[in-house]
Parts: sequence; C-alpha cells; structure tokens
Amino acid sequence: MNDINFNQKLDDVIAQAAQQQDKPSFVNVSRFKEYLEDGRKMDAPRELISHILVEHETTILFSGPGVGKTTLAMQMAIELAEQGKRVLYVNFELSQQQLALRYPNKECPDMLFHASIDYTKMHDVTDQSLILSEIERLALEQDIEVIIIDNLTNLCINSKEAAEAGNIMLKLLSMRLTHNWTMLILAHEPKRKPSDPLTLNDLAGSKLLSNFADNVIGFNKSKKDKNMRYFIQLKYRSFPIELDYKNVQELTLTGSDGWLHFEYGGYDEEREHLPRSRDEKAELERDIVNELKQPNGSSYREIADKLGTSLGMVQRVAKSNGLSRKAK
Repeated sequence: MNDINFNQKLDDVIAQAAQQQDKPSFVNVSRFKEYLEDGRKMDAPRELISHILVEHETTILFSGPGVGKTTLAMQMAIELAEQGKRVLYVNFELSQQQLALRYPNKECPDMLFHASIDYTKMHDVTDQSLILSEIERLALEQDIEVIIIDNLTNLCINSKEAAEAGNIMLKLLSMRLTHNWTMLILAHEPKRKPSDPLTLNDLAGSKLLSNFADNVIGFNKSKKDKNMRYFIQLKYRSFPIELDYKNVQELTLTGSDGWLHFEYGGYDEEREHLPRSRDEKAELERDIVNELKQPNGSSYREIADKLGTSLGMVQRVAKSNGLSRKAK
C-alpha cells in the first residue's frame, strides 16, 4: 500500500470516529451511586391488578387450552380501562362474533381499544416484525398505557422459524421498555401431567421467555369444580411472592350480570386443586377399602371426609370391591 492510499484510509477512519463522537450514544454510563440516588427518587412500583400485573412491567400469564386465559385477560382489560387506563387488547384468539357472544350485555369503557390482524392485507403473513411495528405505531397513536397480547402462540403461528417465540418476546420487551408501557402477554403451556404442580418449565416455547418477563403467572383448572380455576405466582420481580404452591388464588367462572367473567374466591394449597396421580389414586382406593372393612361401620360420607375425597369416589370403590352397603 502506498503512502497516499494509507493516509487516505487513515483520514477516513479519523473522520468516522469524529462523526461517531458527535452522535448521542444509546448506552448511558454514570456513577453507580448517582444511578441509585436517582432511582430512589422514582415512584415505587404499583400493582394494577393485585398479584398479577405491575405498572411498567411485563407479565406472562400462561395455561393450557380451555382454562380461560382470554376471559381473565379481557376482565382485567375492562377493569383497567374503568380505572382510567388506556388499554389496547391485541386479539389473535377470538372472532368478532365470538367476543360479542361472550359479552352480550356488558357496557365496555371507552378507554378500552381492540386490535385484530387482517392477514389478507399483508404481503407476507410470516413477517412478525411488521405486525409488531404496526401495533407499536397504533399504540403510540392512541396514547396507550397498557398492551395485552392474546396470545404469543398465535402471534408466532405463521412464523418462518419454529423457535421464534424468544425473538418475538425480545421485541415486545424492547417496545415495552422504549415506551414505558405495561404489558400482559398470554401464552400456552405444552402437554403436561394434570397431577403435576405448575412450574416455570411449563411455559411453552423458548425457555428464555420466563427470563424476559418481569412476572410469570400460572393459571390452571381445579378438580374441586368444573368452573373453578386457580392462579399461582411463579415469578414476581418487584414484590414478594404471596401466591405460591401453599397459597394459590381461587376463581370461579360465571356468566352472571350478562358477561363471562371470573369471581375471586378464597385460597388453598395447590395440591388440593390437582387430580391425584395414578399411584396416589391406588393408595386412596386401598385406604377406602380398609375403612370399609373396619368394624365401626363408618358411613360413606364419614370415610370421604376422613380421607379427603368425594362421596362418589367412596361409593365407586365400595361397589367395585363388593363392599357396598346401605348408605348412612
């Protein structure tokens, strides 16, 4: 390389460096003590929905199919909008007619906005980045404060990459941090044993999803009643976890007051909501048989109460083992 070319390249490098120095950096550096002092002056985190949604944070709510994620999320959206928050519900789950059937007489607040995707108007339906960019644009246009994505699985369904959930979650997190939004993202769980307690490992998709989220809430059916559900806090960044496996929140699905929603109930241990495993069922049947054979003649109801099972279970075991007797 001759001296002229070398000097020219050196001048180019120096010029580029000078231009870079004039640009504002996207990385902020400060003394840590000053960073902490400024942080202490900020408003404390605030729960918008008790034990689920924290202002300016990202929450993932996950469950299996048919549990009622959409019902619970829409209920929270209405509650937030009634509080005065501008809420955008991004719906990949239900049709307009299906939603109308769920809320035939519900008066919805003006602060709640609905968004759905018309894929017939997209040149490339696998372009999730375009969908997210449009959601971001419309949310800014409407001064949205809370975004609910229903749901992450359906958002990824047309993706070119099977493992795209992590990348999409990262883009959603970037949007939330950039605009200081509050975000609730619904997600599915893979097939699992119904008798197993919920854990972070049950969240479908990339294992990075729980790392990206500030809060992760598990939502599940209960064996106590066909309309009963429970939720558990599996990760809760800004507050202590109060709803763990020893103390889950119970809810009951109802159509009262002209709309489908959940009514909050009491609290119980998670295991009380889970069906027994095969080994536990076999052990329970043995215990029932032993009780039926006792000379004290306890009633079916007394045996059920003693063993923590249903009257029907005791009656079925008694009949199948030839130990049936007149119910007391």
